[in-house]
Amino acid sequence: MPNKQNKTKLFVLILLPIISLLTGCEFKDIDKNVFVSMIGIDKSDDEDKPYKLTLKLYVPTSSFKQSPKPEYSYITQNGETLSEAIRLMESYSDKELEFGHSKLIVIGEDLLEEKTNEIMDFLLRRPDIQMISWVAVGRPSAEEVVKMVPQGENAAYPALFNYFDDIGTESQFIVTTYLFDFRRRLKEEGIDPVLPIIEVKKKESHFEVNKSLVLMDKKAPYELSSLYTQTFNILTLNAPVADLVINEEGQYFVAKINSMDSRHKVNIKDTNKIEIEIEVSFAGYISESKNPLNPQDLTYYNQLLKQEAEEKYTEFFTEMINTGYDPIGFGLEYKSRTLHNQRMSNEEWEEAYKNAEIKMTINSELKSTGAIQ
Repeated sequence: MPNKQNKTKLFVLILLPIISLLTGCEFKDIDKNVFVSMIGIDKSDDEDKPYKLTLKLYVPTSSFKQSPKPEYSYITQNGETLSEAIRLMESYSDKELEFGHSKLIVIGEDLLEEKTNEIMDFLLRRPDIQMISWVAVGRPSAEEVVKMVPQGENAAYPALFNYFDDIGTESQFIVTTYLFDFRRRLKEEGIDPVLPIIEVKKKESHFEVNKSLVLMDKKAPYELSSLYTQTFNILTLNAPVADLVINEEGQYFVAKINSMDSRHKVNIKDTNKIEIEIEVSFAGYISESKNPLNPQDLTYYNQLLKQEAEEKYTEFFTEMINTGYDPIGFGLEYKSRTLHNQRMSNEEWEEAYKNAEIKMTINSELKSTGAIQ
């Protein structure tokens, strides 16, 4: 029994000095923080301070009834680096800037060609910026996008978030790019990142998000039109639904696609010669038509849909191949299926990609001509 008591005393004597060395966590009251909603990064007019950083800050309120309309404050600062701009901003406020609730990062077009890697380095190194933040391009500038409050916006949740969070609008023209995926595509060879373009329509007081930019190292960004952005979303299965306009052989109708599948494969035909095999499957119904439709002619309408889709998608891929951009990731597909000691060099792949043959297969299944009552 004495031995047991001695052991207990010895354990306590050893434990007390260890406990005294432990430090408590630092705690800061929530009212000492100000939460950042959006981050805008532009190119400034000052050569010595090339970065122009704009932050959209939530204005705290005690209740929704007290402030039903959205209220924000803004801070804009130039800096030699983004970190310097933030440090200067901190001197403007008596509260700590909290980036943990920031959901959207908007980059001005002028910076995409020059400072993309430096911006990514900053965003990835800061532990308080979420990797699931959305990244977009601001037009005419990131500052104007961040500072605009459109009509009908609710308090505490910017309307711009609804474009990308999948609980608001679900448009076939909107590309959603996360920070972690943007970084992966920038670093990975064989696939090019695509960023949505947010345009400010001041007269109508709303945003327009229906175009996108494809980025590639050492090349100017390539703008995808609304049609090409829609095509990209369908082929990458980012669009839950889509409307396809068919204008063939005197028929003009709109096919509502509510189920789709897309597959692609890179076939090596000969030394430095490749064939890109693409198969796209559609299922849906006809939602609109300028001419009377006969349900018994669904096979014919399916053939028209197949013909129209083949033309549009072949045109899209031909344009991407001719310009050298690869937003779908055919280069990554090739690398994943080829042993490292049998792969082409990057230069050989780029040459083979520009001369690739396209084999397009469309499977369409229109189930009805719609319901008219």
